[in-house]
Amino acid sequence: MALPPWIAEKLPQDKRVNTKLTRRHVVETMYRADRPFFSLQQIQQQIKPDVSKVTVRNRLTELEEHGVVTTESFADSLTLYYLNHPESEWPLSPEGKQALTADETTPTHPLREFLDHPRVRSIFREELLRSIGWAALGIVGWPILLSESPQLPVSIWTVFGLPVLTWATLTVAMISVRLLTGSDLQVQSQEGLHVVSLCGIILAGFWVAFAIFILNLPPLPTVGVYLLATASYLIIYKRIVLPETDLPITT
Repeated sequence: MALPPWIAEKLPQDKRVNTKLTRRHVVETMYRADRPFFSLQQIQQQIKPDVSKVTVRNRLTELEEHGVVTTESFADSLTLYYLNHPESEWPLSPEGKQALTADETTPTHPLREFLDHPRVRSIFREELLRSIGWAALGIVGWPILLSESPQLPVSIWTVFGLPVLTWATLTVAMISVRLLTGSDLQVQSQEGLHVVSLCGIILAGFWVAFAIFILNLPPLPTVGVYLLATASYLIIYKRIVLPETDLPITT
């Protein structure tokens, strides 16, 4: 459901789209309920019966830290939760909430709402950029394999179809893994960036060996091009990539 701006602007992104209980789901449950405030047990009963009180309390604490939810404590350890409207220090009644948001909310389709999720948009944008590498891998790798494999006939379906299939499969797989696990699948430290660069140089060395021993390319020019490309990359990596990459150094 669409939330009014005074909630949506402060609502933190849920990194894992498929988590058992998202902060957005807690807020939506409180917002659409016909009551101004809730106890922890009342929220738990309205959300999901299989979600523990600890999980619900953790989400509420996170929402309170971001100013989306606020609390009022009473005797006997009773705490009531309510949505924190910026113009009111009291829980909004259903009538007051309807009056404030009558013109702010419009019904949305579930699929559109999912695609409009900031985390989902970010994943699709990043993985489509990363998929340029998968396309290059398919375009370069498959023609080499086709030229050396008697089992794979050279046709329009193999020359163009296999690279497209490789690109689509890897892109869909990366998007699915990130949506299901919440992982960024990105290098998190300078040491990790060093490892990735080293692996790329080693992999390129295997391609050079393949070109020399399988494709019968002249050794000296092929190795020379490899060494020149490697040296150029290392210079760019040290002088441009590392200084502009804000990654922590693990110890």
